[in-house]
Amino acid sequence: MRNLKILALIPARGNSKRIKNKNLRNLNGKPLIFWSILAAKKSKHIKEICITSDSQTILEYAKKQKVKTIIRPKKLANDTIHADEAMIHAYQSLNEKYDYIVMLQPTSPLRSSKHIDDAIKKIFYSKKDSLLSVCKNSKFIWKKKNNNFCPINYNIKKRPRHQDVNFYQENGAIYITKPNVLLKNKNRLGGKINVFIMDQESSLDIDNLSDLKKAKDYMIKKNIS
Repeated sequence: MRNLKILALIPARGNSKRIKNKNLRNLNGKPLIFWSILAAKKSKHIKEICITSDSQTILEYAKKQKVKTIIRPKKLANDTIHADEAMIHAYQSLNEKYDYIVMLQPTSPLRSSKHIDDAIKKIFYSKKDSLLSVCKNSKFIWKKKNNNFCPINYNIKKRPRHQDVNFYQENGAIYITKPNVLLKNKNRLGGKINVFIMDQESSLDIDNLSDLKKAKDYMIKKNIS
């Protein structure tokens, strides 16, 4: 693994519907995006870090953190655009070869460098093409279909006990992809896919002000600064 060239790519849009300027909101004395940059910097395996954003404020902050920056076109920065398109644009703009791209969403500040390194080891040694981080979820999920409701992850005639359920929920903290898989599928996930399991607390995804408070409380409890 010593010779692998791995890129950490952090997509950070300037706009957010629920929290204004979310990626720059204060979390434990630092902008939210800082914690993903820090985790990438502390990683033993990541060689380069790049921020892709449509916000000049975010890009200027990234430059002060001494990481690469890519200006994301406005057409790739609206609510209907998937992060995969921004990843492809950033990777092609860098015009360099990498063995893996590690996508780190800035809304997952409790994901650590150890999580990242363990996930990289898992995809490398399992010889998979892509990987996503997940957390265990024993909840029974229903959906509406043709004006009726039906379960989508269990059979009501054979209702399992919660302790016997092993469902996994995508937590958005880590995605790892081989560049050729990303370009071929136009998707961060493709080919042979593996998962990296994280605990519920570290899986927190910042979506609202309540989540920010939860993250701050966790950092204080764990003495993270």
